[in-house]
Amino acid sequence: MQENARKEFLELLKHFDAAMLVTERDDELRSRPMAIAESTDDGRLWFVTSVDSAKLDEITENPHVNVAMQANRKFLSVSGTTRATRDPDKIDELWSDSLGIWFEEGRNDPELILLEVVPTYAEYWDRSGFEAAKFMFAAAKSAVIGEVLDEDDAGAHGKVRFGDGSR
Repeated sequence: MQENARKEFLELLKHFDAAMLVTERDDELRSRPMAIAESTDDGRLWFVTSVDSAKLDEITENPHVNVAMQANRKFLSVSGTTRATRDPDKIDELWSDSLGIWFEEGRNDPELILLEVVPTYAEYWDRSGFEAAKFMFAAAKSAVIGEVLDEDDAGAHGKVRFGDGSR
């Protein structure tokens, strides 16, 4: 079951190009939209940001983050740890000309830094396509018989444990 959930999660992850990155500072959670520069076959997420960003201070204090995504009746939540890097090879790999609007000196801009999120746990819900029909049927059935909807009968839902988030 875990392997099927992992495959489904990784397949859904390919559909997203943006996410909300949630960090913590002084017991407050902070979210901000981020473009996903890359998602890997092991569930890692890469983001491009500026060294002056408050999120760098926040992940220095607490590297545990959540990344939330939603689009077209598909939902993902990824918990993990993050680290910042200036690895020039990875920057070259992830660089796109569209990033030039944020970094005046291009891929060699001293303000440019990468964030890597290593997942420890993920959960997904897919209420699209055939899964939407299954959800509607399960919801109608629950309403008719007067029972609480069983989420596992209501379309694709899964939980994936990745390990401890270390490299």
